[in-house]
Amino acid sequence: MDFPGFGKNIQQLVIDSSSSNFKIIVGSYNAKTGIITIEKAGIVPLDSETINDGAITDSFGVVMALKHALAKLDVNIKTTTITIEGGFMHTRDLELPAVKPEQLKDMVKYEILGQGSNRDMIVEYIVYGKTIDEETKGEKLKVRATAIPTEVANEYKELLKNTDLTPYALDVNPNAIRKLFNSGMINGTTNISNSTILLIELAGRTTTVTVLDKGFPVLSRRLQFGHGNIRQVAENVKKLQGGADKQSSLARRLNITKSDADMAVPVEDIDVWHESLADEPSLMSAVNAYFKSLTDAVSRTAQFTISKYHVDSISTCFLYGSGAGYKKIDKELSRQLGTQVEVLNTLSTVVGPKGFIISEFINCCGALIRE
Repeated sequence: MDFPGFGKNIQQLVIDSSSSNFKIIVGSYNAKTGIITIEKAGIVPLDSETINDGAITDSFGVVMALKHALAKLDVNIKTTTITIEGGFMHTRDLELPAVKPEQLKDMVKYEILGQGSNRDMIVEYIVYGKTIDEETKGEKLKVRATAIPTEVANEYKELLKNTDLTPYALDVNPNAIRKLFNSGMINGTTNISNSTILLIELAGRTTTVTVLDKGFPVLSRRLQFGHGNIRQVAENVKKLQGGADKQSSLARRLNITKSDADMAVPVEDIDVWHESLADEPSLMSAVNAYFKSLTDAVSRTAQFTISKYHVDSISTCFLYGSGAGYKKIDKELSRQLGTQVEVLNTLSTVVGPKGFIISEFINCCGALIRE
């Protein structure tokens, strides 16, 4: 949804607020070429309870951390798009009669909200295809609708205003993914337009699995488990070994980096390959538990999608998000799933500065596209 009263701007600030740390980019989208150009990017570390399933629990802490991060990155742009995701979202795929836009809007709202709701909701939708009703032989529209509570949208709008930013648009991550992966090449080898692939976002507290069929996300599931426990165990191991980080929570919050810096053990230093964990039983236990949940979720999602939507067999799984930085995570997941797994390192439609790690900023890049 676009916040009313604000015009378009060529270069924008985008914030992904869906995980425990905010991701921010400054960039632009060229609608003619389909190219996204990233000028600046950074991650804003927040305390673990600051964001709870997409909801802000410490507004003051977020404002202070954002202001510091923007100053450190020397960001002067005020026009801001924010993308969110959480349990408060309702998304449905619908097949509705081909009617006038005004009628369709009412039908979508009725279908996703029912006869009544005790919460004031904002409903947005896209028409992504057409089909023929088997009984009436009449044309029907394929619609994807999303609803979020108005109070959530207002909370984020106020957050931006309190950070001295100008609210421009509110997006949701599934929609950002849809726009970003409409076309292009992943890692220089996989053509999105003619492939069926699995996108897996590995966040600290959640995992999102999306099946992308020839440029359209046919199914997306957000699961309530993440890789955070692995980092916590690795941190405990380091403390026992006498290498604990003495940096305060506030100091970590105000330190913007290119990776999750709220823990003393960087993700890229943690090797999750099964043969590397023999000497660390506690870490092995945490890794094994995580991979069991992950492989079960991926397998179920893939099987359900192929059965229900009759898509082609999935060629490759691509990993992104903060958990994609674990050493050998693609190799270990490939071993357990018995299929090709890669970390999403490049996307032909995204150009970034030196050292830009696209896997951390996928949602931001997609939200930068304003249709």
